[in-house]
Amino acid sequence: DQGDVIVAEFEDKVESAKTANRPAFQEMMGEVKSKECRFDRIYCFDTSRFSRRQYDAQLYKHLLKKNGIELHFLKLPKTDPLMDTVLESLMEIFDEFHSQKSKMDGLRGMRENIKQGWRAGGTTPPGYRIEKTVVGTREGEPVTKSSLIPDPKTFHTVQKYLKGRINNIARNHLVASLGLKIASTSLLYMEDNALTYAGHTVWNRTNELIDGKRMGGTLYKDRSEWVIKENTHEPMITNEEAEQLLNHRATVRKSRKRRCVNNYLLSGLVQCHCGANMDGDSGFYRCHVRCGNRGIKKETLEKAVINFLFEEFLSREALIELKEQIGTQIKKDKKAKPQRSTQVQKEINAIEKQISDLLSMAQQMKYQRPVLDKIDHLEGERTELVKVLDEVKNESEPAATELTDKIINAFLGNYKKQFDQGDIEKKKGMLRTLIDSSILSRDTLKINPSYACITGAKVVLPRGIEPLFPP
Repeated sequence: DQGDVIVAEFEDKVESAKTANRPAFQEMMGEVKSKECRFDRIYCFDTSRFSRRQYDAQLYKHLLKKNGIELHFLKLPKTDPLMDTVLESLMEIFDEFHSQKSKMDGLRGMRENIKQGWRAGGTTPPGYRIEKTVVGTREGEPVTKSSLIPDPKTFHTVQKYLKGRINNIARNHLVASLGLKIASTSLLYMEDNALTYAGHTVWNRTNELIDGKRMGGTLYKDRSEWVIKENTHEPMITNEEAEQLLNHRATVRKSRKRRCVNNYLLSGLVQCHCGANMDGDSGFYRCHVRCGNRGIKKETLEKAVINFLFEEFLSREALIELKEQIGTQIKKDKKAKPQRSTQVQKEINAIEKQISDLLSMAQQMKYQRPVLDKIDHLEGERTELVKVLDEVKNESEPAATELTDKIINAFLGNYKKQFDQGDIEKKKGMLRTLIDSSILSRDTLKINPSYACITGAKVVLPRGIEPLFPP
């Protein structure tokens, strides 16, 4: 009815609006950000189809506004610009609430199904098949529940595979000898799913997948959170055998984590003069891109860096020298602080006057949207400046101003003790707080230390170790 011409349609038929990772939606947003965007207005059926997450809705609305794209919801009544914004915000809250409520209702239904011995969906485990049972009717249509029954074609083959794994026979050998046509990832899934093969229905094992990432950072939840209904179908293995498989899988996962620990203390802290990182490789630190800069033995570089840090950067004399420099800087900052506050306050006053003038102008205009958008932008700038002003007023002096000789000596002793007794990861963390950057060029390593973690001040004093190699 506004004479608009439709230039493109973006439709996600089976994708949930609980996530922004929808192909058509992301294609649309990609075009919004491009210089070749074909449209300046988007029509969406209602707020729930744009996003069921209030945070995502606000984030993408900001992106549209930044690129000059209008967003209209066909199901929302049009009032005036101010009320439109309020109404959209309310609907976004209701959409998210409805989404969360539906999710909780669904989970409650699944949990009840499990308690009654039925399945709550999911992939059918190899060796079994689904049997559906009619348990009632709804509006004249049969209501069915599902359970597992042995698949006569694969049940005994899968059983032999699991028994073989319990006896520590290699997967490849079992797959070849039994003629199993199952992907390796599915084999691991079968072993992780050992309780199901012991005849039990297990639910709530895995963490929720949101935007491609698992909640908590791991696939499986702690076992205390699993919901288990025992003896719901015919087992392939005993409970004891299932626990044996699960313990083996847990041991393998832990050993892999241990193998992934990087034993090169300076990984990520040392760069080659060409700009690439120096990587740990066969007992040496070598340029990541192999630019020709010679490598250096792991023990040689680490010992030199650690000794130099504690002799130069973390010596009593260095910290006292640093304290004096910080004191000088603090005096300068104190003098400049009133000027900074005054300047920021002037900028805030100027923006507030612009907002006031635009509000007066908007009351006399028929089409207020452009003016209100400008006000919204200015209000954002004003809010940020108010934060800056608060930070300037509330700035505290760096902790270095309180460093006495007694505190310095106690700190150095305790810091060295913690470093010597720490594991590799703790030592890496401590070094990262000490070293801002370091560059290895032939036989010279230049280190820029950061004392911020100790003193509270961002003061960097470059120093160098040379030579690292014996002549």
